[in-house]
Amino acid sequence: MVDPRSTLTIDATCPPDVWRSRYPEWIEGGFSACVVTAGGGSTLNALTGVAETLRIIESDDRLLLAETADDLRTAHESGRLGVVLQFQSPVPFGYEIGNVTVFHKLGLRVVGLAYNRRNPIGDGCEEPSDAGLSTFGRQVVAEMTRLGMLVDFAHTGWRTCADALAHAGGPCIASHSNAHAVHAHPRNLPDEILRGIAASGGVIGMNGFPAFVSAARQSTLDQFIDHIVHIDSLVGSGHVGLGLDYSTITQGEYDEMIAGGDWSADNYPPPPWLYPQGIESPRTISTLADRLSERGYADDEIRGVLGENWMRLFERVWAA
Repeated sequence: MVDPRSTLTIDATCPPDVWRSRYPEWIEGGFSACVVTAGGGSTLNALTGVAETLRIIESDDRLLLAETADDLRTAHESGRLGVVLQFQSPVPFGYEIGNVTVFHKLGLRVVGLAYNRRNPIGDGCEEPSDAGLSTFGRQVVAEMTRLGMLVDFAHTGWRTCADALAHAGGPCIASHSNAHAVHAHPRNLPDEILRGIAASGGVIGMNGFPAFVSAARQSTLDQFIDHIVHIDSLVGSGHVGLGLDYSTITQGEYDEMIAGGDWSADNYPPPPWLYPQGIESPRTISTLADRLSERGYADDEIRGVLGENWMRLFERVWAA
């Protein structure tokens, strides 16, 4: 059996409020790194979010800001939790291409192209017509690739994803997205996009958010693993990781997200949300490793899913 503590175990998407209040759970579960949503919204709001995340990292010697692959190795070897900064939307860039460099210098390493809705770069997955990547979006994608900032397809419209694959010139990822062929939810990605991510050298992070796993209120661990099996059968092993997206909000916060148009009630059920049985918390991620073994995965494949596949990608992109 593979112990998550014995390998680089990485969660490629941690929503900010949950992570800031509960990050010791990832430490207890044996994670080596978390990709944390550091901010969003306006440029000023995003800067405030980055500052708050950096304050938390600096206040706890169990945490380490990770800007390079070497930082992640250091975190793992020293028993600390590496923290990679992420935006789930490019809105903080505004229409200023120079802001990509500014945020990169602050430690930002992963950026989603859209959060469900349309923005200056492209369309989200809940837009009624997916218009694809804008001219400015092509410039941003090229600049992100040049800097080694990962282009993320989570929440993004399928045509926008396809356009980005054509213009990125480097690996693209889906930090927290599942397979549409396994569960036909608009947040999940179709096979052609999954193939494109793999062909670019990218990785797809499996999302535990219940509505994206199955139609059940609480999915089984096997239903979660079915997404891994499908992608591996489609593109070969080595392109699946974790992006568990542990989320907890109040009913009032949920109502605000629906009213503001960031979520639709059809695609985002109201809380409470029950994550797949056995991995309801980052504390119990070893359950996933054990079940993958029972389903025939070899130890090296399990280590890949837990985090080594992400690590190989980070080493490639951040080295460049």
